[in-house]
Amino acid sequence: MKGEFLILSNKPDIDRNIYADKSSVILYWLLLVGKNKKLFSIREVAKECNLSLGLVQRVFKILTLKGYLQTIGIRTSKKFNLSNSKDLLKSWEDNYNIIEKCKIWTYRSPFQTKEKVFQTLIENKLEKKVVLALHSAAEACGYKNTNLNTIELYILEKDLRIEIEKKLLLEPQEKGYEIILIEPYYKTILDKFSKPCDKNILCSPILLTYLDLCQFPLRGEEQAIFILQRDKILKTFMK
Repeated sequence: MKGEFLILSNKPDIDRNIYADKSSVILYWLLLVGKNKKLFSIREVAKECNLSLGLVQRVFKILTLKGYLQTIGIRTSKKFNLSNSKDLLKSWEDNYNIIEKCKIWTYRSPFQTKEKVFQTLIENKLEKKVVLALHSAAEACGYKNTNLNTIELYILEKDLRIEIEKKLLLEPQEKGYEIILIEPYYKTILDKFSKPCDKNILCSPILLTYLDLCQFPLRGEEQAIFILQRDKILKTFMK
């Protein structure tokens, strides 16, 4: 898996638009907040997501055409209801693949323990510039279901990779790698919703972690299903 992965999607524009970086914040809000509301407006969602009315309007139009949203009222009094949250999540799973959408680098590390890696990041004031991802995020959230001991990190700044390589003494490794650095596709979600875990490193939100793992080749589907069955919010999508 060594190298960079950034494959352009062949999906029609109507799909690519709603699963793009900023648009994904709207999907995130709908699945975690809107799902529990009877009605909501475009203006309300734009304000809570800190996005333009125009963007929310365009995404809502597509979601309504696809049958995920129901419309109540007309013109300025128009409200919406998320009528099909389970299928919306499944559609997002089908339209996003971390291997296709993100640049990924794999390494070996001279450090013997994860704790030493995290300590080194903190000592170099990098703990808020990286985010635990994939299996590392699942473990930090208490949902570890594999014997993998790799460390997967999103890097929040493009030119940060070289600095991390130097600080962690990383060497590129194609097989048997121990650390993965990932340039995120959904950077806006990470910026808005990542929170520190007990290691003081930022952790990817559980919904994005689930989506990342669904298409990840190294025991990702297994770990994703485990999260879906146990997380108190995500497991509601199984009903």
